[in-house]
Amino acid sequence: MSELRDIVKISIDRQTQAISIAGFGTPAIISEFPASKTSPAFDRYAYYGQLSEMTDAGWSSTDKEYIRAQKIFSQNPRPNRVMIGRKKPDSEAVETWTEALTAIQGVNRDWYGFTIKPTQSAKVVFDSDFVVSNNIDMTVNGITVTTVPFNSNQLTTMNDLITQIEADVTDAVAALDPTDTNNRTLIIQLESGSITAVTAVVTGGATQPVATITYTTDDDVLEVAAWTETEKKIFFHTSDDIDIPTSSTTDIASQLAALNYDRTAVQYHPNLSNDQYFSEAWIGDCFPRDPGSQTWCYKNFAGITSYNLTSGERAFALDKSANIYTETAGVDITEVGKVASGEYIDIIRGIDWLEARLAENIFSELINVPKIPYTDEGVAIIEGLVKEVLDRAVVQGIITADYVVTVPLVADIPDADKLARNLPDVKFTATLQGAIHTVEIEGVVSV
Repeated sequence: MSELRDIVKISIDRQTQAISIAGFGTPAIISEFPASKTSPAFDRYAYYGQLSEMTDAGWSSTDKEYIRAQKIFSQNPRPNRVMIGRKKPDSEAVETWTEALTAIQGVNRDWYGFTIKPTQSAKVVFDSDFVVSNNIDMTVNGITVTTVPFNSNQLTTMNDLITQIEADVTDAVAALDPTDTNNRTLIIQLESGSITAVTAVVTGGATQPVATITYTTDDDVLEVAAWTETEKKIFFHTSDDIDIPTSSTTDIASQLAALNYDRTAVQYHPNLSNDQYFSEAWIGDCFPRDPGSQTWCYKNFAGITSYNLTSGERAFALDKSANIYTETAGVDITEVGKVASGEYIDIIRGIDWLEARLAENIFSELINVPKIPYTDEGVAIIEGLVKEVLDRAVVQGIITADYVVTVPLVADIPDADKLARNLPDVKFTATLQGAIHTVEIEGVVSV
């Protein structure tokens, strides 16, 4: 008896080799904490699909990482998961933000928009040297530091103060500012948290130095912004810098705008100390939607309170490309949805998506077929792959439908390219769809 396979011979080649697809909907929170914080401990990153998973892993509901994730998960729709990335604390390894972000990306690239929990440090500057009979009393985040008396000279006394701070305050790291040759400037940080309140009082002695205390996170933010500019990611930073809605040119929004950064978005919220994590809520609201399908302006959030700005303050903030969250006509809304350079966030995200999908679509074809011939028919295959992605970009709202793709004739391609098996001069032109944010109407009525 004959078998069917003897008559009809079928061989099916499975062209299903999968490639890694760049994700544009996974937000990340990068923070500094010891590996022992969670159970099981993780080296660089972990994904959480809901807050209960964070609790099960050892996170507390009071941890800033948990609260930030809560803002993301509170939006509707919301991302399916959040990544927590880990920067090693100084007790484990002296690591910069650049080193930490590079290390995290080295083991996992599946995150796009992200925030950081910057290390807020306190700078204590004494206006004169300590003298005999002076006593220095300090508190750090509400913890009283044992009184330090004057000892021999300024440098010795400051070192005594550093020793006592580190002895009395868990995780505290204090050091003299090496740029101050008078040894009057002290920098205080926590290895696994932020300095939020420091007091310093000097008593006794003929001269009593006065302490000026400032807090800073700007150095961390500027370093992370510089790193992000070299990557296909967007860094979101919420700042409560009261100088943002003013004419100041030294606030963090002004600094980033002056650098013309395309990949950092600054959000202003004056009540950040009350866990008003504007950035996390924003990416939680917008990331579930396809790139190009929505503008980042006029969004309303769960868990974030709006604030009032005068018309002048609003103008100052927006002129610096700082994004705001205020009430208009009884509705809390974001404005305007820009990165520091002044470009719109949806444009940056849409172009990133388009670039990634073009590369992935062509590469997938190259590895899944025996070959694409170096003929006009083969060039047409590449042209079709480009158009396939551009058509998707039209549907998603990134570009308009009047795009144009041009490819060369094989006869016109230099022999050097043919020998190298390189196809040059595949080009397209397209118009961004953009979005309407404001409307002007002129009318005439008469009787």
